[in-house]
Amino acid sequence: LLDDLLKQSTETVLETINEKNPDLENKEEVAKKIGVGAVIFTYLKNSREKDIVFDWKEMLSFEGETGPYVQYSYARAKSILRKAGEVKGDVDYSLLNSKEEFELVKTLENFNKNILLALDKLEPSVLTRYVIEVAKGFNKFYNSHSVLNLEDEALKASRLKLVEATCQVIKNGLELLGIDVVEKM
Repeated sequence: LLDDLLKQSTETVLETINEKNPDLENKEEVAKKIGVGAVIFTYLKNSREKDIVFDWKEMLSFEGETGPYVQYSYARAKSILRKAGEVKGDVDYSLLNSKEEFELVKTLENFNKNILLALDKLEPSVLTRYVIEVAKGFNKFYNSHSVLNLEDEALKASRLKLVEATCQVIKNGLELLGIDVVEKM
């Protein structure tokens, strides 16, 4: 039954990829990571005391509080970093002073606290909820502020380091949950 569930999830994601990005390299591998990750994420995002309502459409959505949404956020951030290239020199983090930047930094700061809380409570939903918050914070930041198209090179470098830190936290969080990230979508 689980094999059938994972196979169906992967096939459904592959159909979506073929519709939206038919030229994507390694489509089958990406579909498997997203499909399997979606199932794992769905079952881990709810606390143990709550019933799980199984909904294919919600589980495989790239919007909302889902595994594909978090994986897409990671891939989007990695795309920014690939376009930018390596950030060289010292970075002035004091330039990150907007509300969205500050909120994202504060969310990232809570990574260790959430890991320890999840361990203490034996509750993986703490970590899934946390990576959702990181993804939401990143998307709010990215939709409010330019990262690559800045003339101020110091601010650009600071924002790129923030994107890099976000990628690392999402990747680490998903890996702790047993979910692979995808570099491109």
